[in-house]
Amino acid sequence: MFRMFWYEIKMDFLRSIRYRFGMISDLLVYFALFTVFMVTDSGNSYAQTYHYGNYKELVLLGYVAWIYAISAISNVAGSLQSELTHGTLYKKVSSRYPLQYLFGGLYVSSVLLETITIVIVVIISKFVWGIEFSFHPAFLVPILLESLGMYGIGLIVAGIAIYFKRTGTIVFLIQTALLFVTDTVPTSDAILKITHYIPLTRCNEILRQIAVGGEYTGMLPGLCIVALVWLVIGSVFFDVMLKQAKKRGNLLFY
Repeated sequence: MFRMFWYEIKMDFLRSIRYRFGMISDLLVYFALFTVFMVTDSGNSYAQTYHYGNYKELVLLGYVAWIYAISAISNVAGSLQSELTHGTLYKKVSSRYPLQYLFGGLYVSSVLLETITIVIVVIISKFVWGIEFSFHPAFLVPILLESLGMYGIGLIVAGIAIYFKRTGTIVFLIQTALLFVTDTVPTSDAILKITHYIPLTRCNEILRQIAVGGEYTGMLPGLCIVALVWLVIGSVFFDVMLKQAKKRGNLLFY
């Protein structure tokens, strides 16, 4: 089981390195979008909210968390659609291990690759925008928890994809919405009351508290619970949609 998980990580990682134009294009898109936020001075309100002068660092932290979040959604759904397109999904469906487990290997690979992209974006931002970014080991805990929760949301999108086949527009809409409703950039309190149950929103708050030296440990249990709930919901929903696709008879069609 662990060997299969490792092979999924290894194959996806090598495939992405070999066809590295995708990584380069991601880097350009991510930095271009972040440049828009810097030019429009998004996040200026964080200076007052957190009493922290280096508010651009807080925007960058939220942006990093958002990249990890959308990676969970796009990678799982994209991998599923790719398997359907190439007619290779049947091999994984016939495996003794759940598809959620196999796609988890692909997601781990995407996290590693996205980390490389994120490091480059952070370095470029430091030189171009003069952002003083300090890495705290404590950042890893909320990002890890957020990634698990967003992977659950990715499984929900994948469940929709395995039944309805084409979900490109849905993925794009979700990614865009997450950028503006999860406090990645300043979001109204009314919206945050609703999106507070999304792992990314809680992660953003914790990351910024860590950065400004605030109290954050009391927030971690809530993020952990929310992440696990989404992971369970996503896994169950994916199983239900997989069974419905089999029942409908269109599981392996695209």
